[in-house]
Order: sequence, then structure tokens, then C-alpha cells
Amino acid sequence: MSHLPHSTPADGPSAVDFMALLGRCLGNFKIVERVIATFQETGRSDLDQLQMAVEQTDYAAVVEIAHRFKGAASNVSAVGLSKALLRAEVAGREVDHPELVKILADLQSEWDIFMRFAHAFAPATSSAKHGSVIPTQDTSEKRHACASC
Repeated sequence: MSHLPHSTPADGPSAVDFMALLGRCLGNFKIVERVIATFQETGRSDLDQLQMAVEQTDYAAVVEIAHRFKGAASNVSAVGLSKALLRAEVAGREVDHPELVKILADLQSEWDIFMRFAHAFAPATSSAKHGSVIPTQDTSEKRHACASC
């Protein structure tokens, strides 16, 4: 059983620690927009893959996806997502399926909060359909964007 604290959107900080993200992007708002737009695409894919892995009780995949997604969330300073993904990674290692189901609900809620932030911050870059500056990326390729391992 996971002993990490549960966080809910109501008791935590905003979706993104914007000042930390701006610092990571060297104060360049265009880079911030690209980072947020890219994370929207890859994060949605990771969330879908994580849900599938939980449904299939593939705990090795849960750990791998949660770890990768946590690193990407940390890179965009998405604090709530990072915390929930740490819980998912731990629950996957502990083979705690009931906890993973609860965490998936928390992750969906945190993802929705992030998406509202992303749309409010950069509505023009919030979707590839709107001609965003999302760089081409093969989401099937393994990526390891871990700033806080």
C-alpha cells in the first residue's frame, strides 16, 4: 500500500509553477508556449497508455510510463501531475491495483486542470489543429525526460 500523501486539486498549488517553468525556459515565452504545447500532446498519449497498462494489469509498463510521464510533467513544472505520477509509479511497483485505479482518477483531474491552464496561457498553441508550434515527435519512441529522478 502506498504511503505517499494523496493530493487533490483543491488543496494544492496551481497546475503549473509558472515561474519555475519560465526559469527553465530562460525567460523565453515562445519556448514556454512550445513546451506546454508539446506536453499537451505527449501527456495525453502517456495518460492513455498509463490507463491501458492499469486496465491490463501490466505493472512493469505502469512503472515505466508513470516514471517517464512524471519526468515530463516535472520539466513543465506541473506539480500536481508530478505528485500523482510519483504515487502511480510507487503503486505500480507495489502491484497495488485498487490504488492505481484511484490514482488514475486523480491524474485525469490533474490533467484537466493542466489543460485549462494551457488553454488560458496559450490558446493559440493549445492544439495542433490550430497551427501550433508543436515540433514533430514520434510518440511511440521511448523518451526519458527526467529532471527529478
